[in-house]
Amino acid sequence: MRRLILSVLAFASVFVAAQARKVTGSVMCGETKLEGVIVTDGEHFTKTARNGKFTFDINDNAEFVYIVTPSGYVADWQSGVPAFYKSAPGVSKFDFALQRTSGGNDYNIIAIADPQTYSDEHFAEFAGKPMEDLCKTAQELGGVTVGLSLGDISWDRIEILDMYKKEIVRTGVPFYPVVGNHDNEAYVQGDSEAAATYRRKMGPENYAFCLGKDVVIVLDNIIYDTNFKMDLGYTDQVIAWVKGLLKEIPSTSEIYVAQHVPMGHSRRKLQNQDALISMLRGRKVTVLSGHMHTNSIRELEKNMTEHNVAGLCGAWWETQHCTDGTPRGYKVFTKHADRLSWYYKPIGFSKKHIAEAFGLGMAPLHPNSVVVNVWDWDPQWKVEWYEDGKPMGKMDQVREICPVFDDEINAAYEGRGEIPGWKQARPSGHNFAATPSRYAKKVTIVVESRFGQKWTQTVDIEGFVEKHVRCEGAGATIENILQQVDNGATFLTMDLSVAMNADVTVGNPDGPLMIEVLDKVDEHVEKTGRSKVGFNFEIRTANGKEEGKTVPYYHDYADYVMADLWVRYMGDRLMITGSDYRSLNHLNEKYPEVDIAFKLYPENTDAMKTMSRLKFTPKWLSAHSSLVSAEFLNEWRDKGVFVAVWGMDTPEEKDRIERLGPDAVIY
Repeated sequence: MRRLILSVLAFASVFVAAQARKVTGSVMCGETKLEGVIVTDGEHFTKTARNGKFTFDINDNAEFVYIVTPSGYVADWQSGVPAFYKSAPGVSKFDFALQRTSGGNDYNIIAIADPQTYSDEHFAEFAGKPMEDLCKTAQELGGVTVGLSLGDISWDRIEILDMYKKEIVRTGVPFYPVVGNHDNEAYVQGDSEAAATYRRKMGPENYAFCLGKDVVIVLDNIIYDTNFKMDLGYTDQVIAWVKGLLKEIPSTSEIYVAQHVPMGHSRRKLQNQDALISMLRGRKVTVLSGHMHTNSIRELEKNMTEHNVAGLCGAWWETQHCTDGTPRGYKVFTKHADRLSWYYKPIGFSKKHIAEAFGLGMAPLHPNSVVVNVWDWDPQWKVEWYEDGKPMGKMDQVREICPVFDDEINAAYEGRGEIPGWKQARPSGHNFAATPSRYAKKVTIVVESRFGQKWTQTVDIEGFVEKHVRCEGAGATIENILQQVDNGATFLTMDLSVAMNADVTVGNPDGPLMIEVLDKVDEHVEKTGRSKVGFNFEIRTANGKEEGKTVPYYHDYADYVMADLWVRYMGDRLMITGSDYRSLNHLNEKYPEVDIAFKLYPENTDAMKTMSRLKFTPKWLSAHSSLVSAEFLNEWRDKGVFVAVWGMDTPEEKDRIERLGPDAVIY
């Protein structure tokens, strides 16, 4: 039995030896022999001796022998990819010649994501303004500067990688590639097989290089199958390689992990994500990723931050913005005096362009708010606002759709059919909203980055036209009312019916209770992340023999309405419209803080005479469109009265009124 065991062990040792072979090599910079350089075949590791030479066993089927380029050096990169690797099959000696760089421990990283060119037209666009911008930035940075292409360099056209390599050298700095899902051959089966052409053109998918005191680890986190099928994460082989690499890296080194798919983009973790994070825990780690064509910064855990960089191609070369409203661009990281800083650089703009503001009525989910998109925001930024010069504090962080991107993608697909879901505008969380007082004139936004850079913009809101949507009769159901909110109404206009028992309903006596409508609308906007809407309630008191019998007296009518409204403070979100001077006088006397609109019908051609019994000047006139002209608007604006217009019964009349620009239009 003992002889059998020894025979088995002997066979096993011969089998293992057959799977490995000894190789030698050196790492030099001119005549300088470089000691301590990490060398790997993707599984095993060694370091160069004092004479710059190394010897170790590599897998017999290893594709590459490659080095972790030491700080202060770079491999020749004129081919478009730094030559830190050599093909292994059939080779037993590997000599690496490096070039010296200057700059000490300070450095810059230019991170681009998703060039993703498919056609020659796409590539011509990439070679135009984006490349011009990258070249200019690289020249301005100076010192030790490297680039990272965070995957999807091509778009399932692998031959474009050759075109990319020739183009990227124009930047004047070495650019290190990351494999993306679209850099695999789509119809080749198997993870390794699908990336074979990529490796032949770009080198190993998993590698590392040093910058200053720090290390950049480039990882493949696409586990490809075939026909565009894939899992996201790290194979066991990748995890084993990182584990071996980290043993060779000082614990004081900060780590960059460059990969294509982000870790924090969904609740579902990447395969082996916990294993990778566990190995990195205790170090300061910055993860750089792409794939999403959006911009975000997330703290994965203490001392571990992920920067998901927006697409260089915008929305796949269709737009100037990405789906979250981030301008197409790239990110620049600078390490200076052991302090890391960064900024997002939009193509065609200064790096001071850090936000974009949208006035009232522009943001789809917050039409009655001023919204600012701060695409590189993190919790250490400040986003504050002023109303007519008065400080109002922090703006509210909201999820919002970028109206500029929405316009761009709709224009790009005009006449082409439906926009694919992955190209449609997406609500993002780096937006901030401020809902000004209804009669404010200006909103000033002040954004300050974590590094002290300030951006200020004043938005003129004085000429804003409120969009009032009428919900009346049988159409005044909860479902229809909420649909109008989703359609962007800033105010909901509804007729009220008041019963003798003090019940106040919307639309007609059988409609939903007013208080229920208020609750449902406020619940809906909170749930959907929309800004609160206003309510324009029209009261129709009866001046006749039925008053006090089948309908309440005018003063009771008004009090019953206000009893439900008084329990909640609505401020300038509330407007009461009517034409009965008695109820309006009563409301103004008893509830002077409520905005009141006097309603003018087509026959009320003499507005002053019609309003003669009012004991006050109303805040608003609600005028039929037939009465409204530029002169009419100017006359009442001079008196300090706002004008809402209703009754447009033809497209031509609607267009005429909108061009006049009243203070509100009731549709």
